[in-house]
Amino acid sequence: MRKVKLVLLLLLFSQSVSFSSPFIDTTSGSENGQYTFVRQDYFGLYTDYETPFFVFKGAKPGPVMILDGGIHGDEIASYMACDSIVKYINLLSGTLIVIPRTNIQACKQNTREVNFDFNHAFPGDLKADLYEYQLAYEFMWLVDSVKPDLIINLHEARTKWSPKALTDPDKAYGQIVISCLQPFEELLVRSVDNMNKKIPVGDYQYHTHYYSVREYSSLDNFVLKFGIKSYTVESFRGFNIDDRVKLQLIAALQFMEEIGLEFSFPPGLISFQ
Repeated sequence: MRKVKLVLLLLLFSQSVSFSSPFIDTTSGSENGQYTFVRQDYFGLYTDYETPFFVFKGAKPGPVMILDGGIHGDEIASYMACDSIVKYINLLSGTLIVIPRTNIQACKQNTREVNFDFNHAFPGDLKADLYEYQLAYEFMWLVDSVKPDLIINLHEARTKWSPKALTDPDKAYGQIVISCLQPFEELLVRSVDNMNKKIPVGDYQYHTHYYSVREYSSLDNFVLKFGIKSYTVESFRGFNIDDRVKLQLIAALQFMEEIGLEFSFPPGLISFQ
């Protein structure tokens, strides 16, 4: 079984950084001289879907969150937002794992899927012929190993939210945050309310949205198999790309704040003023 390297697990729950990585400079990133960018690591090592992810750890302990983008390779705002967080986040407490291009092969080809919709391949199968099932298995292994407090999945949709979404729940719309649970958890409702305070009133604002349970979906497997809170953020692909990235950044950063991660991030990157 190809597994995420054991050193990752040691890093996540250690209170100090005592090694250097060939990929990054562990001494840079924090204005206060505290470490924040710990390591770049991989799952799917030595396969054609070898996938990098980035581990950030504040000097103070705190919650753990996973943020992923690029589950569908043509939803470019999702991985652009992750790239921005990797570049600019300064994490002061807790642990953040960012997977910008979770389906890296689809992202490279700018297509929703290569062989099969990756988001329909869960919980995965390491012995499957299609890499999407193998990748899903390894992603599940990473989640189960880390046991984060929250997983946020960034996506984009071609259809914009309208009131008809209230009577047509089994469809993705732009400007929604999806849960597979009802009633909605207080964390979800509070987070959406607070992110909308940073977004111009109107079409750009987010709406909570219920998706019925799908046994093959990443979100549902995280929630139902592991008992981990997980939500999917959908931005509307009809907006210009700069605004889509801002909307995804606002959502991701708001969830980080709501679960108790302490961090700084350049406010100009998420401002609509």
